[in-house]
Amino acid sequence: MSIIDTLKHTALTDRLLRRPPGLYDYARRTIARVSALAPDELATWRETRLAAILSRAHSLPGYAQAPASTRLSDWPILTKPQLIGREKLFATRGVLPRAAGATGGTTGQPMQVTRTAAGVVFEQATIDRLCREAGAECALSRVAVLRGDSIKDPADMSPPFWVDEGRRKRLFSAHHLNRENISAYVKALHDFAPDILFCYPSSLGALLHALPIDAGLHIPVIFVSSETLSPATAELAREMLGARIVNYYGHAERIVAAADIDNQGCRFLSFYGHVELIPDGEGLARIIATSLWDHGQIFIRYDTGDRVRVPSHDPDVLGQIATGQQAFDGIDGRSSEYIDLPNGRRIIGLNHIQRGVRGAASIQLHYVQDEGLTLYIAPTEGYGPATISAIKGNLSLKLPPEIPARFVLVNGPVREPNGKAPLLLRRPVIQNGQCQGPELI
Repeated sequence: MSIIDTLKHTALTDRLLRRPPGLYDYARRTIARVSALAPDELATWRETRLAAILSRAHSLPGYAQAPASTRLSDWPILTKPQLIGREKLFATRGVLPRAAGATGGTTGQPMQVTRTAAGVVFEQATIDRLCREAGAECALSRVAVLRGDSIKDPADMSPPFWVDEGRRKRLFSAHHLNRENISAYVKALHDFAPDILFCYPSSLGALLHALPIDAGLHIPVIFVSSETLSPATAELAREMLGARIVNYYGHAERIVAAADIDNQGCRFLSFYGHVELIPDGEGLARIIATSLWDHGQIFIRYDTGDRVRVPSHDPDVLGQIATGQQAFDGIDGRSSEYIDLPNGRRIIGLNHIQRGVRGAASIQLHYVQDEGLTLYIAPTEGYGPATISAIKGNLSLKLPPEIPARFVLVNGPVREPNGKAPLLLRRPVIQNGQCQGPELI
């Protein structure tokens, strides 16, 4: 773990960055106030926020050709291909330092994002509110994390498979978890006794399927995000861990969020972002979102690439769902992406493989047991040895060295009928004009 990573994983840094006095208190009060508004009051508040954000957007280079209209519907829909490589043109300016990040890249095209200090705090206040509604005060709780964190060398299969951030936070490695060492995880969870577990659905599934029936674990609240949570996994978590589950839908772009608390129905969070739902096939609607706050970048009518399952395309129904007044069935297109190894280990967080990689327009993966991993790279300006070196470094944090990896250069990503380019492919790429054959990394 680098010095920067070490600094990030400290209790003091977490406190100062995510819950600083003043900013955090203001965010909590704002969320509580807006959440309590009646529908007509909420509509008035939303129009005021939209007017302010559209005015702010007009000052950014990315919106130099934007219409002068203050009516949102007059603005064009913004797509990810229009943003890739131009992200800085949509970033706002400020006195305080900004935090750099990236989207998950689950569509094959990661995007660079910028986050303000206030934006980071607002996101944390949102998460804390949801945990509070589920029965746990996040800032005072013992928190376990089972996500994509790289705790140690993937080849090192000796405990511990976790690190502590102070007394109240323990990060577990999902990449080392298997049936052979589950007893070490169970003991560490028993000893730590977390009030909340933050995880991906895929890592939660791996934990539940490895747990012995008599494990005797109890985790009051489980907060899952970033992937689609299946009803079967949720029910198993309730049965085996006695947990209430917060199923969270959000974006690294910080423009839209929704949540389902313990199977009460998924709803958009009206205080977080403005949502438009555009019919897109039977029972589905595209999620178009607009920033309501300056989190570092402002995105107006941004096509998230996700679709929501709706009972009908009636405009009144879509309007009720978009404003959080009515629940919806779920998000389409956020399936868990992971690789199961023969020994029961599950490699998750595959989107991390392309983080910080320059010279690749997209990276897609295909894994075959006993054959290894193939990476299909669509090169762009700047592609070269440094590109492959960065990929190697990211792979070393995820895969044990006995898993061979090869790369193939292609003209562009493979896309599904809905236009998405999935990160994990179900079959190898067969594409005319491949730049080169497979090469052992």
